[in-house]
Amino acid sequence: MTKKLMIICSALLLTIASCTKAPIVDTTKNTPETSAKKDGSNGNSGNSDNNKGTNDNGKPPVDTSDRGGDENPRNPECEGIYCTQEFRMIDLQVKDASGNTVVLTSFHTEDMAGNKLPAHLYEYDAIRDAYVVFNDAWVNGHENTTTQVRFVGYKNGNKVVNEVYDISTDCCHITKTSGKDAVVLP
Repeated sequence: MTKKLMIICSALLLTIASCTKAPIVDTTKNTPETSAKKDGSNGNSGNSDNNKGTNDNGKPPVDTSDRGGDENPRNPECEGIYCTQEFRMIDLQVKDASGNTVVLTSFHTEDMAGNKLPAHLYEYDAIRDAYVVFNDAWVNGHENTTTQVRFVGYKNGNKVVNEVYDISTDCCHITKTSGKDAVVLP
């Protein structure tokens, strides 16, 4: 009984602590735990852009996958804020007219200038049967900002998905403010 009570009290203390400000801690140190891979790879070979197509303005996309959000300075307003352990993602389901998932040949998320974003921000999630357009890995260095991104998908060398998303970021998580949850391809 005493052991159960101690566990419940510990859980309660952690819950309370997650809702309060902590002393300011320097989170800008580049340690192995906070550093992203410099090559931007996430081990997912399904999101490579093998067709090296061009964007809507006729220029080939610039690969910025070597620059992640973790290299930007942290917003001072967010120092000492505890964040929940949840990891938010913005999904897009790509279906055909029969409701079957469409497997894209390649895909990526880019900024509005056509620059390919770091690969750890997007992927295919087989468990949810959806493409992850953007995720919380963006937050560090982009706190309390808004951005607009485009998810581009190719099937057999043809651009078949071209969806724009508005994203807002607080101190902890991203939130989609506009953009589709699903597209149906002909």
